[in-house]
Amino acid sequence: MEEQASYILRKCWGLPLAICTIGGFLASRPRTSTEWRNLHEHLGVELESELHDIKKVILSSYNGLPYHLKSIFLYLSIFPENHEIRRTRLLRRWMAEGYIAKKRDMLVEDVAARFYNELISRSMIQGSKASRGVGVDRCQVHSMVREIILSSFIEENKLFLIEEHSNDIPQSKIRHLVVSRWKSGGEKLHNINLSFIRSLTIFGECPASLISPKLLWLRVLDLEDTINLKNGDLEHIGELRLLRYLSLRGTDISKLPSSLQNLRYLETLDIQDTQVTQLPSGVAKLKKLCYLLAGINFSKDLLRNKHTDKDSFLPCLCCNPGECCKVFNLSVSAPEGIEKLQNLHMLGVVNVGNGNDVTGRLKKLTNLMNLRRLGVAGLTEKEGQDLCQSIGELKQLRRLEVRSDSLSFLAQTPPRIPGYLDSLRLCGNLSSLPKWISSLNDLAKVKLLGTQLKQKDIQHLQNLPNLTLLGLWEKSYIGDSLYFCTGTFLKLKFLDIDGLDEINAVTIEKDTMPKLKKLWLNNCPSLHDNNFGLSGVPHLLNLNELVLKKCGKKENLLKILQRQVSDHKNRPKLLVGKSIVLRAHPRTPTADQ
Repeated sequence: MEEQASYILRKCWGLPLAICTIGGFLASRPRTSTEWRNLHEHLGVELESELHDIKKVILSSYNGLPYHLKSIFLYLSIFPENHEIRRTRLLRRWMAEGYIAKKRDMLVEDVAARFYNELISRSMIQGSKASRGVGVDRCQVHSMVREIILSSFIEENKLFLIEEHSNDIPQSKIRHLVVSRWKSGGEKLHNINLSFIRSLTIFGECPASLISPKLLWLRVLDLEDTINLKNGDLEHIGELRLLRYLSLRGTDISKLPSSLQNLRYLETLDIQDTQVTQLPSGVAKLKKLCYLLAGINFSKDLLRNKHTDKDSFLPCLCCNPGECCKVFNLSVSAPEGIEKLQNLHMLGVVNVGNGNDVTGRLKKLTNLMNLRRLGVAGLTEKEGQDLCQSIGELKQLRRLEVRSDSLSFLAQTPPRIPGYLDSLRLCGNLSSLPKWISSLNDLAKVKLLGTQLKQKDIQHLQNLPNLTLLGLWEKSYIGDSLYFCTGTFLKLKFLDIDGLDEINAVTIEKDTMPKLKKLWLNNCPSLHDNNFGLSGVPHLLNLNELVLKKCGKKENLLKILQRQVSDHKNRPKLLVGKSIVLRAHPRTPTADQ
């Protein structure tokens, strides 16, 4: 096999994309010399003289894809060059298009995730640098790969791109329409036959009147981050009866039309990071709805978030003791009858408090037996207790997010929290971390905001056997030093500290976090400008990336860290501001590679 490997490498001319592509292909094939010899012969002798054109290598890998991966791989050409594609967005679009078939023992979502991971492992798509944490939650397609699959997708699936310099409108039936960098006044849109389009995706400005009743066969309407989208542009949305995926995420939409209730096949409704605060009552009629995403995304700047609509979104969101945390204003009121949506897998963030019959409404949420992710906000002390006692009925729940002025109800009577949670997000004043958290053996990700914890609370997290990501964000910790003791956080791969403006020292003892790959410190201006500011970096034997940003002028600390990463066996990247101060050794792969 070594002999065959040398032949194949010779034909790749040392080009990284060619090597990664062929390597990904071989990794999925039987490991025999015969298999490798067949590939070598298939590549052809001509490649030795013309693998400056590595398209043939990429096409060879594409042709070697199993049938179930080919269509979803071509589908990636819908997204613009260098666009960072969110994993969940891609998976839900695949499902809405009907590309993912349900298997007897797996949910469709899990099948789609498996296919996504296959494409990553074959190096057909790349993990994005914007991916945070330990999973590849965003991906990109290499520009040359996209160029190849774009032509194939246009030919095979009738894709048409409307850009600044588009070609003439094709006479054949268009299945997928993408509008990118559109300028008003263009005549192209009037000449397109919309009646056969199955997906409409817009990047940039939304052309007026494009969302038309003529889109009879539309399954996917993706308007994420569209500019100048107005409520009136959605007036015909209820006539798109076959729609399965609707994303308005990141737009200026503030109200959904009542005709939304007509979309009886809708599976995904994404209105996250919009100005929508109330769902139409008819949402309860969408029996096939699986993913309902609303409110403001759980992010580091959630407590600092200021929305343009000052009447609906208050900028004062938790911070000083005694002040009211208005995080629950960044959610959407749960409509009556939401418990009827038995197919819901994801619900959040919805405000289940401050209404009539709150206790009854919380109990009704337990009817959603397929729920895997739940985000709730606006709970009073009594309502929080009701939630804790009811939530144990959700046997499929894997991720829980709770936002409230006070989260003290979590630390009182041990709640019936499902022990199989793998993700926990808390936003609000907690003061003390509940002891029961240490019993969540499947917990892999914890993100905290405004919880105001102390050093003793870290003990409830340090021995979680599967914790891989810990985010300590603004106001989550109120001590002046943070200490990680020996023999703890054994599975942690990503530690993200952000907005702890009072902390002056972070200490990591030897034999702590042995698997840590990323250590980020942002917005911690009080750090000491000496070796006490951040100590223990040499103990992190698997570290690939160290970030120190917006922490003020720290010349001495920076010099110390530069010396430590230079002597580190992995030579991790040290990022300060927007610059990479020290790069990893070229022979050492980094997390981004």
